[in-house]
Amino acid sequence: MSSDRATLSEKGPQVTVRGNFGGLEVVSVDTSKWEAKFRVRSPDGLVGPEFTTRLSMVRPLSDEDSDKFWKMLVDDLMRALREDGKYPAFIKGYEVSTGEDSTGDPALYVEVLVAPRREYSAKTVDAWRGFLDLVHSRLLRLRLQRYPYVRVGEKSRRK
Repeated sequence: MSSDRATLSEKGPQVTVRGNFGGLEVVSVDTSKWEAKFRVRSPDGLVGPEFTTRLSMVRPLSDEDSDKFWKMLVDDLMRALREDGKYPAFIKGYEVSTGEDSTGDPALYVEVLVAPRREYSAKTVDAWRGFLDLVHSRLLRLRLQRYPYVRVGEKSRRK
């Protein structure tokens, strides 16, 4: 259930992990085990063995690295929900962003995208709430350094 960054053409998020030194790069995350795997990045690419640490120990180095890391994490969570049969058909995608909440604390924003309609039934809205609550609770259980905000949005209104 881990997301494999190696399938991407770009570098993974550059991070610091307490007790490790050098240019560290996250290569995968596994939200079911609360783990991240990382390797050392040299000018020649990834070198040395792969190390595992708790997700809560990972600190991205920049805003760009933070966005990459949190996207990896949410991608893995959504993959796990699909594998567990808990990813509803009404979901058309999702968007992940980071920033600060209204109090200035670090926040993770996950917008679950659905097909637009003029009106939504109470049953549909209840189904959305159930899924949003599930995603929110799974993110809270990871006890990470950003508070998760999960909301619904309409896919057609996205660029």
